[in-house]
Amino acid sequence: MGKLVWSQWANLIAMVAGFFEVVGGVFGLFYRLSMWEKVTSIFNAFVIPVNVIAIVCIVFGLAILAIETPLSIFEDTFFTRTYTPRIVLYLIFAAISFIDYQNVNPALYMCISCLMYMMALAKGENKVKSQDTRGLKV
Repeated sequence: MGKLVWSQWANLIAMVAGFFEVVGGVFGLFYRLSMWEKVTSIFNAFVIPVNVIAIVCIVFGLAILAIETPLSIFEDTFFTRTYTPRIVLYLIFAAISFIDYQNVNPALYMCISCLMYMMALAKGENKVKSQDTRGLKV
């Protein structure tokens, strides 16, 4: 049986988080609710009259999908060559996503993918280009 490749698993979890981030952002446009509305009212300015956090979360979700797929814009950038910028960026995205009620689950998924990317770094997994894998047994 093969060994677990942490970076591929983190990639899949991050893509799911990006998709749910976009869906949660769209739902957040119609159902304006802050996660912390019952505790404090400082985030109400971001939710009423237009849910700015939901729009930001849609952009975050599209950015996550663009980085993880990767689109040609991000193909040979520092986001796709190493895992450290992804970890930092996804933790920032998750912290902002926790504000919006509809995006709490994607924020948790992003935190989980960050933990998986940290495990990939700890195990010494490196990013290999697809054309460099010819002749290698996977």
